[in-house]
Amino acid sequence: MRAGGQTPLRAVLAPTRPTAPVREAAYGVVALPLRRRLRHTTADTGELVQVVLRLVLADGSVGWAETRGNGAYATHHTTESIVAALAALPAVTAPDWRDPAALAASVGRSCPPAAMLLDVAHRDAAARARGVPLALALRAEFGGAARETGVPCSLPTHAAVPFGSPKEAAELTEDAAASGFRRVKIRVGGDLGLDSARIAAARTAADRVAGPGTVVLAADANGGWDPDTALAAAPWLARYKVAWLEQPTAPGELAALARVRSESPVPVWADEDVRDAADVCRIADAGAADGVHLKLEKAGTVTALAEAVRVARRRGLDVALGQMDCGRLGCATTVHLAAGLGLTVAELWGCANVDRDAAAGLELRGGAVVVPTAPGLGVEVLLDPALLTPVGRPKTPASPPVPLP
Repeated sequence: MRAGGQTPLRAVLAPTRPTAPVREAAYGVVALPLRRRLRHTTADTGELVQVVLRLVLADGSVGWAETRGNGAYATHHTTESIVAALAALPAVTAPDWRDPAALAASVGRSCPPAAMLLDVAHRDAAARARGVPLALALRAEFGGAARETGVPCSLPTHAAVPFGSPKEAAELTEDAAASGFRRVKIRVGGDLGLDSARIAAARTAADRVAGPGTVVLAADANGGWDPDTALAAAPWLARYKVAWLEQPTAPGELAALARVRSESPVPVWADEDVRDAADVCRIADAGAADGVHLKLEKAGTVTALAEAVRVARRRGLDVALGQMDCGRLGCATTVHLAAGLGLTVAELWGCANVDRDAAAGLELRGGAVVVPTAPGLGVEVLLDPALLTPVGRPKTPASPPVPLP
């Protein structure tokens, strides 16, 4: 039931029975082909390699999750390391599975993407068992003063402009603006002259289609510049009204990031440099950023992510929720997180470039993603569960990816 554009929390806040124990847990690897290659300063691939996890509770409720395997530039973990973490888990009959949240937190200390799979799949199954969307369950758990206000019907999302020519940047931005997107993030970090021309072309296209200044432009260097190069770019970024510059310098060099932030007319946000609440504190203490771009893939568990959001807000930093490029299952996770944690600046449509997906049911309308109202994540996973590998059992190196439907 929708009221005033939001879903009420009454069903979630009412007493509920404890979550049933886990009776099945299995994982697999899925390759999602892309329409065009994903290219930026730290990636060049024609497919998204996704690790998926499926949990079944004793009452039959099923939960799913996916995380990116070929995104080590951001997560510092590969498909192989994530699979190894899942293969090392005990069988579901072991006592560790009596508390899946504690198990996920334990795994998160060594492999956050694997912890994400455990935490999200269990939360998905538990919300399905209760008959509520995951966003409502998250708002009830983490919403604080806003916990009784419900969640929005839809959330605006970024459109992405990858590396390419100025003409391509203009065309993609024009398409995004015409489709209703009001935020566009452009990959930079290469040749300054080319990047400047691409930003200029995007700004011209956005203003022509939507009106001057209507579309917010952001630039993401993915750590591809040194401080001098970033500061050389800052004047033209400001001239083209770029709202923020994300991770201009290499991660791990907070002094360099702080220098850019202190001298740049454009706000600087950290991405690759921030994973959890401790990193948020380090960035704030160093004066290294005006905002942080958080991802569950890096934080590991929803609880760890929520704590990073809380600390960032307390320290006066802007907060955006990001995601690795992924399929609709991963996008649905980010949508529910943003709605549940009350985040309005978020990347929610990382599946835009996916040619064939492993899930269905998530909708994009006018540059915003509709928050699913069905129980749990609210999407349909199309994979055959019989082709997954039980946790605690390693996949062999020769094992093929789980086929797409």
